[in-house]
Amino acid sequence: MIRSWRGRLARTVRGELAYIRTSLRGLATKGSHQRLQVRQIGKATLAAVLAWFLASRLLPHESIWIAPATAVIMVHATVYQTLTNGLRRVAAVATGVILAGSIGSLIGLTALSLVLVIPPALLAARWRRMGRHGTDVATTAVLMLSFGATSQERYLLAYTIATAMGAVCGAAINTLLWPPLYHRRPDAAVRRLAEQGAELLGDVAEGLRKGWDLSGLAEWQAQATRLTERLAAAEAAVAADAESRRYNLRRLTVPPGRDHTPQLRTMAAVSTHTSAIIQALAHLDHRHTPPSSATDVSDAFARDYADLLDQLADIMTLQVRHADDPAPIRDQLARAHAQATGIHEEMSAEIQTGQVDHPQGWAVSGSLLTDAHRIMILLADGHDPTMVAPAQGPH
Repeated sequence: MIRSWRGRLARTVRGELAYIRTSLRGLATKGSHQRLQVRQIGKATLAAVLAWFLASRLLPHESIWIAPATAVIMVHATVYQTLTNGLRRVAAVATGVILAGSIGSLIGLTALSLVLVIPPALLAARWRRMGRHGTDVATTAVLMLSFGATSQERYLLAYTIATAMGAVCGAAINTLLWPPLYHRRPDAAVRRLAEQGAELLGDVAEGLRKGWDLSGLAEWQAQATRLTERLAAAEAAVAADAESRRYNLRRLTVPPGRDHTPQLRTMAAVSTHTSAIIQALAHLDHRHTPPSSATDVSDAFARDYADLLDQLADIMTLQVRHADDPAPIRDQLARAHAQATGIHEEMSAEIQTGQVDHPQGWAVSGSLLTDAHRIMILLADGHDPTMVAPAQGPH
């Protein structure tokens, strides 16, 4: 047990050290996520100092703290979030102050005042336009009642003004000083997605080429799951890029981003068919089925199919690395189409001459070829779709 605990501790320490090394390397890289985070931290600090400086000279001492606190939380990841959340924060605080002031000035802090304030505050908090700051309505109202500030109109007004002052400082700093722009992230995310998909197809091809070696099946299934997660990350990166351009002055200095929607749609479908290929291979996992099932699908088919998967993987890589040069992509598509056609014709000939003795092998082979063919059709979209015949099984 002690040895197991030490092992977990060692793995945790190694993971943290790897994280630190990655972060340090990122700080040395221009445009990295780490540099962006350091810049945002500096901007939040500057916004808090500016808000405190203004509030300390214009507002009562007891309400100064709310200005820098609001300024810090207003330095969001995008200018759009900063501006919209700033307005929501001020609106939520003002609503809470009005509710607490109107009830508290009449009956003070009692159980009845809480009953009268909290329900409408929570209803206001659930208004969709309040967003994540809806809860500020209720918390502000309860704080004002708890502090006994509802009878002090001067403090209530100063509290609201301090909130607005902090929001303005945070918005100004985040909008005018290096506003965050994520125009490089979508390209990188889509490239990583395609490369991971190509790597998975290549790994499957290598296993098939080694005499139906399916020992990596569990890892392939895990890779397919990670591919789905990578797809979600790529979609998030595209959405973040689009949002970061809204109300951002820097958007005028960078070219419009490429529309990655078709690529993401294609990769989503490719991921589905890749998972179907792995699922079909799971039926041929010789570790869990009788040895005789190894003869259900021929080694010749395995080698030819492995070559086809390698060609599809190459196409996926070419599409992200040579997106502006369609010639090599078309050439690779032509080779993949010829390979798929050859496999199909050979299977059809075997069936017509009665060489296929195992119906299960015929069904699995047809399923594998159909999914590979559909991946090829998806990858051919936008290049030369007419070169790819409609998908069909052996006949």
